[in-house]
Amino acid sequence: MPDVPETNLLLTAGGDLKQPAELDEVGWFDPTFPPAPLPSAPKPAPEPEPRSFMPLVDQVLRDCGFDFTPTDTTPEAAPPAPAPAGGTGDAETAQPNEIPAAPLQAPPPPRYATAAELFTWIKRCIMAQTHLPEDAAELIVFFVVSTWFQDILTVLPCIVLTGSAHEASRVLRALGNFCREPKLLSGFRRSHLGVLHWGSKTNLISEPNLDRRTAALLSNLTDKNFMVVERGWLISCAKSTAIYTGENPETHKIQNSIHIHIPPTNAEPSAPPQWLQKMIERVPVHLSQYRDQNLSYAHRWTWTPSGLPCETATIATELGRPIVDAPELRQKLVALLKTQDKLRLSEMSDTIEAIVLEATRTLCREGRESAYAREIAAAANHLLEARGETARLRPEHVGHVLKRFGLRTHPLSQTGRGLNLDRAAIARIEQLCAAYGMEDTPAETENLHGSQTTEN
Repeated sequence: MPDVPETNLLLTAGGDLKQPAELDEVGWFDPTFPPAPLPSAPKPAPEPEPRSFMPLVDQVLRDCGFDFTPTDTTPEAAPPAPAPAGGTGDAETAQPNEIPAAPLQAPPPPRYATAAELFTWIKRCIMAQTHLPEDAAELIVFFVVSTWFQDILTVLPCIVLTGSAHEASRVLRALGNFCREPKLLSGFRRSHLGVLHWGSKTNLISEPNLDRRTAALLSNLTDKNFMVVERGWLISCAKSTAIYTGENPETHKIQNSIHIHIPPTNAEPSAPPQWLQKMIERVPVHLSQYRDQNLSYAHRWTWTPSGLPCETATIATELGRPIVDAPELRQKLVALLKTQDKLRLSEMSDTIEAIVLEATRTLCREGRESAYAREIAAAANHLLEARGETARLRPEHVGHVLKRFGLRTHPLSQTGRGLNLDRAAIARIEQLCAAYGMEDTPAETENLHGSQTTEN
């Protein structure tokens, strides 16, 4: 949305300020606030009746020997009914001041924002505050909406930011404007869980030096089924989380997360649009009303996306459940996550782990029964050299990588350690290569079929 200068505000016929045209283009409208009940006017105190002297007179007469029974008194005559003012007929004529008022027109029912409207508003606000590309901003919008439905979600997807620390801080602050009960945190430790259990609904963390232990803890906190022991009590500390983990994209993996890398930019900071502050104030009210209107439905409704890997499908299911009556947004979510998977596999294929797996698979398809760690290292270094990389691997490093994959080396002879390439090991290697997005070339497939035929 282009910026709107302050001088573009127009006056209506009544002299009120008119909203900028950009707000009308995106269907913007203020949330409906329930009217506060007006205090009822106090009833006037009843006027005191004039004091009567009749009881005193009766008492004096009784003292003098005069006794009056109730039958001796005559009721006061009722005042005569006033004659009708004009007209001799039986029908009464209504006076001008007795004409009944016209019934008041009922106010229109309140309008609540739809999922598509919220998506558009939040996306425009985030892109006005950050330098994120459009697809990354859209993924963050799905995360924002999910924070308002944490009560009904089993898995709470996490946003992992890497890259420029300055840009990541801008993104976390923008998220703080729209997520449900957010808290911006500098660092994260296991000891913080007791305080965060009561103090926030959404954790926005800056932890540039994320270690493996903390990453594993955050992975478990994305699943509500995992509990934490805190001061002798079992408590659930699962919350929606967005975390900045540093400049290096090859950070420790957090399960059920969406990785967004933010490259540095030389773009000049732009002035915030005039409409931004008002939308920052009012959109959370819309989100709260949207949650109240759709929480019960989203709790009963299930959606299973197709064409996605297992972990990605879990993320899509949880992010898509709060999206009510907007199938086009759920289709957009699936398309965005498929693109994310392709980028993730592309990044994984360039890691040292992928190089070691590819080198090991190459030796497997030569029909060998075993491979020394030094042979796997030599094949990996050959791949690195072919890609123009200067890094080189030692056999010890190869052994550590294989151990992390569950492929333990052992002494093959007095000359060194290696890996037995039996059927179980080959199946594990092929499974890992598929997880890293390595595709078979026709020559490799032919060699694999040939070796399997010889073995059979």
